[in-house]
Amino acid sequence: MKYRGLLNFAIVPLLYVVTATSTPAQDQSTAQQLSILDERVSKLRADVDALQFNQQQIQQDIKQIQGQMDEVHRTGPSASANDLAALESKVKALDAAREADKKAIIDQLAKELAKMSGGHAGNSPPPPPSTDSANPGEHVVQKGETLTSIAKAAGVTIADLRKANNLTSDSLKVGQKLVIPTK
Repeated sequence: MKYRGLLNFAIVPLLYVVTATSTPAQDQSTAQQLSILDERVSKLRADVDALQFNQQQIQQDIKQIQGQMDEVHRTGPSASANDLAALESKVKALDAAREADKKAIIDQLAKELAKMSGGHAGNSPPPPPSTDSANPGEHVVQKGETLTSIAKAAGVTIADLRKANNLTSDSLKVGQKLVIPTK
């Protein structure tokens, strides 16, 4: 929930800047930009909700394992050192997963906010997707591109793009080469 507050806190000034600097000639363009911004915010909120749900699940798993550990401690000598070590290992792994989820939430928010503020500050659209002319089935990631924008431009689904490139997340780096699957 605190991440939603951060999201709203960062977006309200951005919306003010976008609406305060528009002229009548830019109204339609501004409306389209606000619509895109609203879609991005909605996606971010859904991502945050999903990550928070996963974090809650991990916390429940940790509580369950801690309960098992307490039970093992109460049973005394009948519990082996290996059992205790295994449970402690599970708790550490779940804690690490929870921290990774937190980091993913913060990183995703930072990326989206950077995209939003960068895209509206100069009022220039992101560069068009480029393909490697030597390899027409490849795409070189440019600044401002996302997995979604590349998939749309190539006419493929995000899932197909992830699968073709063995991607486990939506994170891309400028200069990264992606294989564009055939339609």
